[in-house]
Amino acid sequence: MITVERVSRILNHFNIAFTEGAVLGYLQREVLQKAPRIDSSYHSRHTKYNYSVDRESLVKLLQDSGAEEKEVNSILPA
Repeated sequence: MITVERVSRILNHFNIAFTEGAVLGYLQREVLQKAPRIDSSYHSRHTKYNYSVDRESLVKLLQDSGAEEKEVNSILPA
């Protein structure tokens, strides 16, 4: 699970989307899947959304957009 804000920065890194609004659009169109909110980390206190993004759906989106697995793994949090 990754916060919406973090996903926005990751998609910006890969030149796919540049705003949180774009991430929300991907969630609304179900390109990305929602996951429960992260409640046990630093990021949980600094997000304005009650949900996060499923990591696997983000990986699929990045790979479908042409990103290599090695590059995806290096940029995503563990």
